[in-house]
Amino acid sequence: MNYIQMLSRLGMGSAHPGGFEATLRMLKNYPIEPNSRILEVGCGTGRTACHLSEMGYQVTAIDLNENMIKKARTRAEAMKMDVQFLQADVCELPFEDNQFDLIMAESVTVFTNTSRSLPEYYRVLDQGGVLLDRELLLNKPMPEPKLKELLEFFGIPNLMLREEWAQSLLACGFKQEEILEYNHFNEQLKEEQTRHLDTFEQRDKGLLFDVTLWETLFKHDRMILDNTDYLASALFRAVK
Repeated sequence: MNYIQMLSRLGMGSAHPGGFEATLRMLKNYPIEPNSRILEVGCGTGRTACHLSEMGYQVTAIDLNENMIKKARTRAEAMKMDVQFLQADVCELPFEDNQFDLIMAESVTVFTNTSRSLPEYYRVLDQGGVLLDRELLLNKPMPEPKLKELLEFFGIPNLMLREEWAQSLLACGFKQEEILEYNHFNEQLKEEQTRHLDTFEQRDKGLLFDVTLWETLFKHDRMILDNTDYLASALFRAVK
């Protein structure tokens, strides 16, 4: 079982660094313009998308994982939220050019080929549109054996330093880029993830006896603890 399959089976709604608290803090500190057309990429089980809909925004949300999209639609139905959920690839977005005012990503882009995903974000954003992207990154260079093991476990093509993220955003056309938040990947982030219980979390049946799931979860925790000094998270803001 890989990392994404584990998240899907657990039905986790805010697996990104900082959890749902980081999402709420972002929305409070950097308010979204009224009537914004929002695209959330890698929406998972739809927790952020449904929260944005509850706030009154027009939201479209995509995820590549079919099980995630099913759970997102179930969440929206239970919450009576109007969100358009689509199964789609961020590297081949099924939208016309200049269609959205805001794209939101929460630990999603790092799992993609950024030379394909970032230009797609740029393409579907309207002129003056904003990308808000919270991602896992390297705080400092990591020894090659450790890095290889980490990339293989998470299924990540590459882990970049913050300077490399900035260069990648500017290279695909964004005219303005800034880091709104930067956090060392420590236990505080893990604690934040437990402060907002997800009452609409949907776990697959039979998890208690799924040995491979618990092995994957244990390996995840060990991997993070062993590499805390090398990891960080950042919230990037880029403008088209």
